[in-house]
Amino acid sequence: MKKKLQIFISSTFTDLIEERQAAVEAVLRAGNIPAGMELFSAGNKSQLDTIKKWIGESDIYILILGGRYGSLENESQISYTEIEYRYALELDKPFFAIVVNDEMMKQKVHSQGQNVLELENQDKYKKFKEAVLSKVCRLCKDSSEIKLAILESIIDIQNQFDLTGWIKGDEIPDNTIILNELEIIRSERDVLQKKVLSLETLTKKASRNHSIGDYTYEEISKVLEAKTIVVPSAIINQDEDWETNALLAMVGFSASFTTGVTATMSTDIQRFITNKLVPTLLNFGLVERQKVRNTGMKMEYDKFVLSALGNKFLSLYQLEKADKK
Repeated sequence: MKKKLQIFISSTFTDLIEERQAAVEAVLRAGNIPAGMELFSAGNKSQLDTIKKWIGESDIYILILGGRYGSLENESQISYTEIEYRYALELDKPFFAIVVNDEMMKQKVHSQGQNVLELENQDKYKKFKEAVLSKVCRLCKDSSEIKLAILESIIDIQNQFDLTGWIKGDEIPDNTIILNELEIIRSERDVLQKKVLSLETLTKKASRNHSIGDYTYEEISKVLEAKTIVVPSAIINQDEDWETNALLAMVGFSASFTTGVTATMSTDIQRFITNKLVPTLLNFGLVERQKVRNTGMKMEYDKFVLSALGNKFLSLYQLEKADKK
């Protein structure tokens, strides 16, 4: 027959109710028996002795550490949670710790307030957490990961130790139930992670303002991609002409637009950009016309520079390119 292990779950209480419930569910799913401080009302020495007796009789000890240190025992001024943890180590009890990670703590503070954080005994909490992190532990970000960590750790401990359990025997523990539950939880976790990633991507895209003046980024991109631009090889020092579209040409020549291009007293490439590309960009307000006065030659001419709308358009182009990677 399969052994039923008694597993003691230790933690602070009011701030970790959901996490303890997840741990209890994982222990029960594995066909074992959970035990913990909710069975007692810690407050005097006799009750603490009873708790120690339960830890001693349990097969495995689990600590769940959140952001609280917990109520102090009168004589030692150490929290009951830390006393339980130390006692389990003293007994060389098979154990592991679940530590709520920073991401999950931020969510708990947001939903439950500052009462989930240790405000009175911060130094004691910090030292206790450092001690816990120095030994066997898993950082978890949600209840699903807590369940998965507990199921996996139970299997590891069963493979390392010959545990007594409630039903004594020499049989090899049947881990079929746990393995099945692990597979279910892993599948649930993978589905949830994909949904979260998809929602984050959609949220980021939805939060962007794609309007470029009277048009959208998508509308302008479509027009620019449809317009063919052939850049002569002579002005770009290449063996062959560069056949591209207006969108890629704008991106490629963006540095020139930053300082400005003109067809007057300029290079071949600037004259080409001004004559072949600027008119299309002007239609959408992506570049703007500036009047330049040459006092020495007593003349005035036009220079075309990237506008605020043009800067926004190129930024959205880079973001879209990054999203596709």
